[in-house]
Amino acid sequence: MCRHLAYLGPPRGVGELLFDAPHALRDQGCTPREMVVAKDNPDGWGVAWWSPDAREPHHYRTTTRMWDDTAFAAAEAPATAVLSAVRKASPNTTLDSVNNAPFVAASRVGAIAFSLNGHAYHPSCKPRIVAALEPNAQLVGDTDSEALFALARSRIAAGMEPAAAVAAVHHVIDPGPDVYVNLLLVSATEIVATTWHHSLYLHHAHGATTVASEALDSDPAWTRIPDAHLLVATAEAHTITPLEGLR
Repeated sequence: MCRHLAYLGPPRGVGELLFDAPHALRDQGCTPREMVVAKDNPDGWGVAWWSPDAREPHHYRTTTRMWDDTAFAAAEAPATAVLSAVRKASPNTTLDSVNNAPFVAASRVGAIAFSLNGHAYHPSCKPRIVAALEPNAQLVGDTDSEALFALARSRIAAGMEPAAAVAAVHHVIDPGPDVYVNLLLVSATEIVATTWHHSLYLHHAHGATTVASEALDSDPAWTRIPDAHLLVATAEAHTITPLEGLR
């Protein structure tokens, strides 16, 4: 369910990542190669991107299929940080742009954007997630993605760094072997991601880092992030740590 992508590095046109690569996010939306629970992602898409020197990201979301969307007008816009996702709606959720990732909010560490690849409201996980939400969470939509973002924001507000907050949210979900959840959080300077039964790839070269559900091209520099791991990356470097060790 869903495909997502993040980028940090020198300015690049948003469209280069989302539309122009040989297996760009648009192509992953309509013809994914490694999805395990659906054949495509027809329920809309979204993108958040930081222009050079910008503190706040631009934000676009729509329920139009990414491969049919002619309204997006910022493909040529330069970006130094990007988070984008195509959506396959989880069961019992509404087809509405407010439910589409990325979700964006201010935080103690600056503006952050978030997406989920998977289904965290699985019956084995949802009660823990709902119980962990603060009474003032003020969710707008009805997705697990937004709930998980609220959990991450509350932990960052309490003093956790983004990587620790995302790892803590993963352990709230506490997914079992029949649950698929990859979390992805991006700021202007950092990417944090988890893997749990969904593919995720890393490309680092020339002072830029790209993370995506599937490799964008055939460059051998793409490496698959191991399952059940936490990735923390800047434009220049990255670390990969087993999630179990972060309890």
